[in-house]
Amino acid sequence: MSTPTKAVVLAAGLGRRLGLGDAKPLIPVAGKPILFRTLENLAAAGVREVVLVVGHLADEVRSAVGEEFAGLDIGYVESDAYRTTNNAYSLWLAHKHLDQDVYLVEGDVVFDGELLGRLAAADGEAVTAVAPYRREMDGTVVTLDADETVSAMILPAQQERGSDLTQTYKTVNVHLLRERYLREEFVPGLGSLIAGGGHNAYYELVIAETVAAGRFPVSGVNCGDLRWYEVDDLTDHSAAEYLFRGSDDRLEMLQGLYGGYWRYDLVDHRLLYNLYFPPARLIDQLMEDFRETLVHYPVGHRALQSLLGAAIGQPSDRLVVANGASELIKILGGLLGRVALVVPGFNEYEAVFTEQDIHRIRLPAPAFTMDPAAVAEDALRAGVATVIITSPNNPTAMAVPRADLVTLARLLADGGIRLVVDESFVDFCEPGHSLEPDLAELPGLTVIKSMSKVYGIGGLRLGYLASADLDFVADVRAGLPIWNVNGLAERFLRLLPRYQDAFAASCEQVRRDRDELAAWLTELPGLTVYPPDANYVMVRLPEGASALAVVRRVFAEHGILVKDCGGKSMPDGDRYLRVACRTPQENRRLVEALAAVLGVAVAAPAAGGAS
Repeated sequence: MSTPTKAVVLAAGLGRRLGLGDAKPLIPVAGKPILFRTLENLAAAGVREVVLVVGHLADEVRSAVGEEFAGLDIGYVESDAYRTTNNAYSLWLAHKHLDQDVYLVEGDVVFDGELLGRLAAADGEAVTAVAPYRREMDGTVVTLDADETVSAMILPAQQERGSDLTQTYKTVNVHLLRERYLREEFVPGLGSLIAGGGHNAYYELVIAETVAAGRFPVSGVNCGDLRWYEVDDLTDHSAAEYLFRGSDDRLEMLQGLYGGYWRYDLVDHRLLYNLYFPPARLIDQLMEDFRETLVHYPVGHRALQSLLGAAIGQPSDRLVVANGASELIKILGGLLGRVALVVPGFNEYEAVFTEQDIHRIRLPAPAFTMDPAAVAEDALRAGVATVIITSPNNPTAMAVPRADLVTLARLLADGGIRLVVDESFVDFCEPGHSLEPDLAELPGLTVIKSMSKVYGIGGLRLGYLASADLDFVADVRAGLPIWNVNGLAERFLRLLPRYQDAFAASCEQVRRDRDELAAWLTELPGLTVYPPDANYVMVRLPEGASALAVVRRVFAEHGILVKDCGGKSMPDGDRYLRVACRTPQENRRLVEALAAVLGVAVAAPAAGGAS
C-alpha cells in the first residue's frame, strides 16, 4: 500500500485536566513538545503536507510551528468553538483537506515514528493503531477478529461501569484513512453527524458506524510493543515522561518521586513494605465503608490512641498516632535540640536536625555492630540530651541485640539522656525483639514505629510514638494538627485487632523469603551479605564495583529498581546496595540480574526454591 503524503493533526484542545497555561500540543515530553515529535515522525514517514486544526492558544501554536517545520508544509484551520465542541467538529472544519490518503493524528498523543509505517503497510481503506487495553487509560476501545479486523468499536459512553475490557484494545488515536473511504463513507458520515447536532461528539462515532454496518473493513494494527501515550492529565504526562526518557533520566525521575513506583513498568526492590499484608478480606472491609470514610471527618487524637492501643496492647496515654513515622520525626527535629544519631541509619533523622545539633556516633565498618558502653560514653562526652538509633538498622538490616538496647537505655538514663529507638522493621525480627514491653521499666525510652512499612499500607501513612514519659508524649502530641490521620487510616486501625494472626503469619512469610534471598545473594562470588533481620538485605559489592553503576545497569537492562547506599552516613557507602525482599520469583530474578551485571555465575536454585 502507498504511504500518505498528507496528515491532519487535531491540536485545538484546552487541556483543562493538565492545569497548565501552555497550549496542550506544545507540552514537552522528555524535552520535546508533543506536537514537534508528531511532526518529525510524520516527516520521517514521507508526509509532505500537514494541516493543523488549532483553537486554544492558536497563535502560540502558529508561532512555535510556523508555515514550515521539519520539511513539512504546514497549513492551519482554526476552530471558532473549541471551548464548547469536541473533536468531531474540529475535524469537520478541516473536511476539505480529507481529499486523499491521510494520517489522522490527535495532538495529545506522543508515539514512536515506527507506528506510522505499520499503518501504511496494513491492508484496508481504514486503518487504526491499537494496543492491548490498560485500565489507566480512558477512551475508545475495540475488539479484533482473528484477521485483525475491528469487530466492534466501543466509545467511552458505551462502556458500562464495571464492564470487563481486559480482552479489548485501546485506540492509540492515530489512524490512516484512504481516499476512497474518506470520499464514500467518512466525510459524508462526519457531515451527517455535525448536521444532526453532533458538535460535541467524537469523530470515532463515524468509524464505529462503519464497523457496525460492515461497508468498509477497518483494520486494527497492534502497536502495543511500541512506545505511545495519550496525555490528558498530569498522571498521563508523568507516564509519558517516563516512557520516552532514557534509562538514566528515568531513574533520576523515579528517585525524585519518592514513591508511586507501581505505576511504572518495573520491579520495585527499593521501597520497603510487607507484600503479604493486608489480607484481601481486610481490604474488602475497608472498601465496604469507603464512601462514608471518604466524606466524613475522622476522629481526633484521643480516639485514635485508643484504637491503636487495642491493636498493639499498649495503654493509650503512652501513644501518639501520626501520619506516618516521618511526621513524628519532623516534630522531634524541632523538639529535641542537640542529639546523637547512631549512623548509618534512617536519613530522615539527619534531615530534620541542623548540622550543629547533630553529633554522629558511627557504627564501625565493616561489621556495623553497636557497643552500648561505647555509644553511651560517646553521648555523655558530647553532652547531648537524646540518642537516636534505628534497629533493625536502615540500611544494614541488622538488629541490635535486645539486651544491648536495654543496657544502652539504662546507661543513658543514668546520665539523664533519652533513648529513641526506631523499630519500624522490628516485626520482621524473630518475635520478642521489640522494646515496647519495657517502656514502663525504662522511662527514658521512646519507641517510634512506621506501620506503613510492616503492615503494607504505605498509601495510608500510619505511624506512632510510644513512651511511658507522659509529659514527653504530650509535647509530641502538641505538635500535631487536630486531624492528622485520614478516615481510611482510622478505619484500618478499627479493623486491625481482628487480623493479628494474619499479620504474624505475613511477617513469618517475609522472614522465610528474606532468608532465602540472603542465601541466594551469598552464592554470588565477591559479594558480602550482611545477615538481615528486616525485610531487606544489605550487600557490599566486590572491589572496584560502583553501587550507582550497578543500580543503573540493573534498572536499564532488567527493569529492576534497587537502592545504592551512597547517600548514607557510612564509609564507602558507594560500595553497598540495599535490596528489598519481594516474592521468591522476583527475588530470584533480582539475583540473576545482579549476577549478569557483575559478570559472575549464579548457582541454580536449590530443590524446592523459586526459579
